[in-house]
Amino acid sequence: MPLDLASLDATIAARRAEFAARAERSGRKDVFPFLELPRELRDQIYNYAFHIPDDRADRALRIERRHLKYFRPSAASILLVLHHEYFLLNRQIAREALELLFKNHIVYLSCGPYVLKQLLSRVEATGGPGKQWLRRIKRIELDWVTFPNLRIYPPERTEGKDKWYWEHDTHEVDVDYIRAAQYSGHYDEHDYEGGYYDDNFYEAEDASLYPTWPGRSTAAAAANPNDPFGFSTHYPFADPPTATANANATATDIDTKLELLVSLEVTPLFDYLASPTFALNSITLPLYFLSRASQNHRAVSRPGYTLPLKIRYWVRNCIHALLMLRDSASLREVRVKYIPWDVWASMEPADDLARMVERGVWFRDSEAGSREREGEGEAFRAVWAGLAERGACAGEARMGLVALVRLVKWEFDLNKRVGDELEVVFTKGSEPCAH
Repeated sequence: MPLDLASLDATIAARRAEFAARAERSGRKDVFPFLELPRELRDQIYNYAFHIPDDRADRALRIERRHLKYFRPSAASILLVLHHEYFLLNRQIAREALELLFKNHIVYLSCGPYVLKQLLSRVEATGGPGKQWLRRIKRIELDWVTFPNLRIYPPERTEGKDKWYWEHDTHEVDVDYIRAAQYSGHYDEHDYEGGYYDDNFYEAEDASLYPTWPGRSTAAAAANPNDPFGFSTHYPFADPPTATANANATATDIDTKLELLVSLEVTPLFDYLASPTFALNSITLPLYFLSRASQNHRAVSRPGYTLPLKIRYWVRNCIHALLMLRDSASLREVRVKYIPWDVWASMEPADDLARMVERGVWFRDSEAGSREREGEGEAFRAVWAGLAERGACAGEARMGLVALVRLVKWEFDLNKRVGDELEVVFTKGSEPCAH
């Protein structure tokens, strides 16, 4: 319902004048009695406050893994972890504001999928009020600004030391002097305020902050303790591996870690969001496009891995969201913010955004002019390929989805965006032959 600001201002002004006259008669000067306003007016004020654009950067609105240690569900704690701390005036205001946030506004959730599922599960575990709060959530926007380095996923720590398959020796090495070292006693989750806090590290006693993963790599166990350098199996006259082969091996290993992350965290989260606990209407998530130079370079230097790891992660999320849209009775739309990967992508994008608005994001080979669109929409192509692998898309079908594509011009807001982007809204319906 649109806000009637004129009526709201007039009513508040009348109440303020009434309060001022009453305070003058009694000789008291006090704050405005907000809770004496009718609930309908308070709700309008809450909605108005939530409509005010938040000029803080996305990184300032993140939910961190360490929050799981101390999160105890209540209206106030939920508002605090969602960075709406300006409503923490008393318990009644917190409860009323939280209800309006979940019912009428997009809830921005920037954290890893495991952290998000744990927070929501704890809210549900409180019983009646918690379940009612979750049931009221209608629209969410997912993000993860502290996306981890998957070379060290999943983390394994015992007594503060990394245990990786290449660490066969028992010698400690002091790396305190190395900036951005993987771990130091000073650079852990106990650095609550400093710049060295890393959301993806933890100590042995904090195992609850991460999901339970399969057994650690067997490479270390398979290594011969009497031959730590592998000389017994090394043939010195063999041709050295090429740089491309090494890069591909690394990319393959990282892609395996990505699949582990998806299976341990992403899939359980979407299964939970699709459960009767929620009645979501809309899910928003990001996808990215590269600059033309970067995409061409990656296509040549990393065959099969043109998209960076973080984009491939969001491709997996988009696949889960579209499958949920297909199967859910309550979910009405999946919104994709198709945004530039960096400032170079905004200056020389690999994609023709105007053409994507005109022709859509289906990228079927049978479409007219499909050849001139080669290399365009790599993220969306990866989504359709992933759905096809799951048997959800047969041939060039797109699950009967309808997509509304809109160009969003950049308004020179450096805190939020770096260039023009697309807003793609997927809904269920009769799939058109052309956009």
